[in-house]
Amino acid sequence: MNINNNVGIEAIEYHLPPEIITAKELSERFGFDAEFIENKIGVRQLYTAGDQTVSDLAVNALEKLLDRKPDLRDNIDLLVLCTQTPDFSLPQTSTQIQARCNLPLTLASFDISLGCSGFVYGISVVEALLRLHGYDNAVLITADTYSHIIDPNDRNTKCLFSDAAAATLISRNGVLESGKFRFGTNGELFDRLIVKKEPSEDGPARLYMDGRAIFNFTASVIPEEIDEVCSINGLDKNSIDYFIFHQASKFVLDTIAKKSGIEDSERLVKYISRFGNTVSSSIPIALKELLNEKGEAGLNILISGFGVGLSWATTVIYTKGNSNNV
Repeated sequence: MNINNNVGIEAIEYHLPPEIITAKELSERFGFDAEFIENKIGVRQLYTAGDQTVSDLAVNALEKLLDRKPDLRDNIDLLVLCTQTPDFSLPQTSTQIQARCNLPLTLASFDISLGCSGFVYGISVVEALLRLHGYDNAVLITADTYSHIIDPNDRNTKCLFSDAAAATLISRNGVLESGKFRFGTNGELFDRLIVKKEPSEDGPARLYMDGRAIFNFTASVIPEEIDEVCSINGLDKNSIDYFIFHQASKFVLDTIAKKSGIEDSERLVKYISRFGNTVSSSIPIALKELLNEKGEAGLNILISGFGVGLSWATTVIYTKGNSNNV
């Protein structure tokens, strides 16, 4: 199915910072059973940026992409960074990436402030701009350093979130083409996942997460979105080869799968044990890993991001040709 005039994802690269925290270390630190962290949350290890910023992670991911495609450096028309932990409140972090990677001065660039739904939103925005302005090459970077905003004593968030960046090349030579999208927003629940500082508090603002509220939202909204996206794309749910959901936690993934009738299925993609919850980068990382293993032509892959906002976005992507080199 080709509805995007050959615009699609051509390549993905990702970067993980070198510092690792294991489930064993987390269990010793917070008094959890290590098996609970691995089996319920689903995490074996997390990556922490330390002193590195979002631009540091983003530059590393982009340089990996440029190493693969050297001619791209002088031919990027559009750069979009999706992050909620920018280096500065202003200017936009994408400008630093442009300078540090020596990209053209004619580059169009901007930031998107979205979390776990950001990759799917970003694909839609970038593809639309390519078609509207006749651009040939765009890079969507997703990057976050949640370790910088997490309370080190909050075991609910410290045992879940991981730092990472992914750089996705979207071009007119795409091997992954998007179908129709669905989006959603419930601002009534904006404060269920939020960074704020109470007037009585000392120190930096920290991430607060109402895990139960986020779980209830996900379990009630996303299964229906799966059905709706399949419907608008003229597909039966059984014709979806793989489901890549935002890697929120193993428990969340298993719950969505059960409510959607795909539990105990090899079609449910899980990489959270290796990478943790990398926010907006979780879907591109999982997508690259999946295609490295299963990248034949003719696959229907449903991707869905959901979380902070509260926000969600879902689409189906189609592989054409051999896609195991994405």
